[in-house]
Amino acid sequence: MSDAGMLSAVFVAVIAAFYLMFIRPVHKDQQVHRQQIRDLRPGDEVLTTSHFIARVKEIQVPESGPTRVSLELADGVIVTALPNAILERLTPASETREQSLPTKSKGASV
Repeated sequence: MSDAGMLSAVFVAVIAAFYLMFIRPVHKDQQVHRQQIRDLRPGDEVLTTSHFIARVKEIQVPESGPTRVSLELADGVIVTALPNAILERLTPASETREQSLPTKSKGASV
């Protein structure tokens, strides 16, 4: 094998390794994030890019323009954000409701 052929093979191997190590995982993360945003429902708890934990109150999809998400940061404090402001979904609405229900303890009280 000539030097030019060997250099070409090394170059192709470096490009393939770069793709597998860096580009492919980023694309997978982006795909997972897009799916999480599509699956958002009112009541879901989310983490914003500003690191606020909020609850989704409403999702508005207008005829034209960007989708808007109303987030409740605290009781009565509601902000409107774009879906890109949501970093990740922490808990779905069903889990959030289960956590807020009081639990009954069994057995004798001390």
